[in-house]
Amino acid sequence: MEKKVKIGAVAWGLPGGGTYAARTARAAGLDGIQLELGSYEAGYPLAQREVMEGYLEDKERYGIEYPALVLNDVMVNEFINGRNTEHGRIAYDQIALGVETAKRMGIDRIMIPNFIENLITCGRHVEHTKDALSFACRLAAPEGILILTENALGWKEQEELLRDIGADNLKVHYDTQNFKFNFDMDQCEQLEHLYPLMDSVLHTKDGEAGPGDRLLGRGNTDFEGQMRFLKEHGFEGWIVIENYYNLLPLRELAPEGRQMELLRRDMESISRWFV
Repeated sequence: MEKKVKIGAVAWGLPGGGTYAARTARAAGLDGIQLELGSYEAGYPLAQREVMEGYLEDKERYGIEYPALVLNDVMVNEFINGRNTEHGRIAYDQIALGVETAKRMGIDRIMIPNFIENLITCGRHVEHTKDALSFACRLAAPEGILILTENALGWKEQEELLRDIGADNLKVHYDTQNFKFNFDMDQCEQLEHLYPLMDSVLHTKDGEAGPGDRLLGRGNTDFEGQMRFLKEHGFEGWIVIENYYNLLPLRELAPEGRQMELLRRDMESISRWFV
């Protein structure tokens, strides 16, 4: 029987930082992993045919799903300052390459994050983000691909963002820490209002000093309250863990250096709400 709630993780946060990602995910008992296209600096590794074919082979070998492709490099080569900048041109080229890669891999969701250098902090950034997301939606729609925006705008601003873009294939990719960490917002309040705009894939992480630096339920994000809300509202889909088991300070908690044990503890923290 198909699971109503599947648990995944981001490839770049797994023990090993994504090395042997599919095999590591299967060893942990995960249902899938979110892949990233990679960086401009490294030539977008996932777009290379041999790398892509390897991930597709691993998908079959280990029974792992890829619920979304993430364009993390737009947080370095940002688009919030417009398309006609050095970074903006790279970002738009990356979006086009991301759509083509997702199409070739049979991935039906692309997540585009607005954080770090791409963090929205003023109205000008909002307008440039609308342009970039509209561009992504136009490219993705004929391929049956959803575009997911992950940003830290409050729920009213996100409602306006989606309304102004007006694309049927645009949804919100929610995260259980981003609002608290970036702008000290109440995560449960944001979840309540954003829920109707959300896709069936979301991130969960916890922390205090940084993103994903605490086990789920040990940070300041009210993880339990958010899981309770999802449970009570009949959430079905993917809960993708974005804690960073391979990085300090979280990896210091690993018994005898076994980062996999931390991942399994977080999986149990989610499972008890939905099993």
